[in-house]
Amino acid sequence: MNPKIFALLFAVLFFAGACWAGNITATSLSYDPAPVSPGSAVTVWVQVKNDSVYLSKDVVVDLVLEFPFSLQPGEEAERSIGQLGPFETATVEYKLLVDAKAINGTNTIKALTGEGFPTRTNSFAVNILSRTPKLEIVKSDTELLAPGEAQPVTLTIKNIGGSIAKDIVLKVNPDRTVTSTGIVVEREIVSLGASSNYLAYLNIGEEKDVTLTLAVNQGAARKNYSIPITMEYFDQNGTAKTGTAYLGIKVSAEAQVDAVINNVSPAAFPGGTSEITVDLFNIGLADARYAVIEISGQNADIEEPRQFIGTLEADDFDSFKTKISISPSAQIGVLPLNLKIIYKDEELNEKTIDRQLYLNVVSAAEAQGGTSPLLVLFGLASLALELIGIYVAAKWAWPKAKAFASSARMRKAKK
Repeated sequence: MNPKIFALLFAVLFFAGACWAGNITATSLSYDPAPVSPGSAVTVWVQVKNDSVYLSKDVVVDLVLEFPFSLQPGEEAERSIGQLGPFETATVEYKLLVDAKAINGTNTIKALTGEGFPTRTNSFAVNILSRTPKLEIVKSDTELLAPGEAQPVTLTIKNIGGSIAKDIVLKVNPDRTVTSTGIVVEREIVSLGASSNYLAYLNIGEEKDVTLTLAVNQGAARKNYSIPITMEYFDQNGTAKTGTAYLGIKVSAEAQVDAVINNVSPAAFPGGTSEITVDLFNIGLADARYAVIEISGQNADIEEPRQFIGTLEADDFDSFKTKISISPSAQIGVLPLNLKIIYKDEELNEKTIDRQLYLNVVSAAEAQGGTSPLLVLFGLASLALELIGIYVAAKWAWPKAKAFASSARMRKAKK
């Protein structure tokens, strides 16, 4: 066959195939969130259209990415759509990452489309806008401190802003302030040890813990305090930022009430009645208000089992007396008594403390100052021995004394 004729037939077939093929193009690209933030994830949708009256087979789309965009793990840049009918469209979704070092401005993403392999390129603009980081204290493991107490406090810091925060320094504000009139005001809650804490970075939405040791002055008023925590950091563009968050601490104290039996008169014995004196003391830093005591025990009948004490101030004591009748069946030894102390704290919340007192129960003879039969017999035996000794000594000494007296008279008569 003539080569010219063969070439002509090939060209005719080629152009006929081209005419019958579809016209594949990427018509649009959309993304969310918009604008895109550095260091964030973004979802991209590419719309592909067969802009012809012919069926398109083996439609493919390929995404060409450059800094600051990259595919998320598991994503593929080239996708197969399959067939697209005349003027039919399809949407392909991609998951991308935006580099944290991206700067503000417009960047380009290219979409390549075609049948069998990409042949057409379309470029789309993506707007990147750096947002400001913002740090807040979102959690604290300590809300209550007592006057004079020092304790490490762990704070959870979260970046609730729109971009990464770097080289973060957190510190408690100075322990004193000077008013406009020159008066120095000491803070009741100050930091101990290192006054600051460092975090290398916090990504968007990320949380990290830091620990600061706080100390409360001994004379601090019992109330709620708002402690300013200064946070200095840099955004991704190197711009210095400063923010202040507030930590809420309540300074409060608890009463610590205890009791002991101070006196028993007369000594307690089975079947007897004694008056006991009980000392109450508060070694806590707070008052125990409207204190009421309840005393009870087995084998014991208490005359005034419930008594009103009133306010038991911090570092103070009080006493109460009551009569107690011991059951005749009670055993000699230690008799436990149950003491319940009911009071209200500084917030007028009711508190209850249970204590156990110990009453020494002796025999009736010992309680009344008597002696046991064995001791009586021992005493009588001792007295008998003493009398026998005196009698023997007298019987031995009397003749000698009598002879000595007679001899003395005779010497006197001779003179």
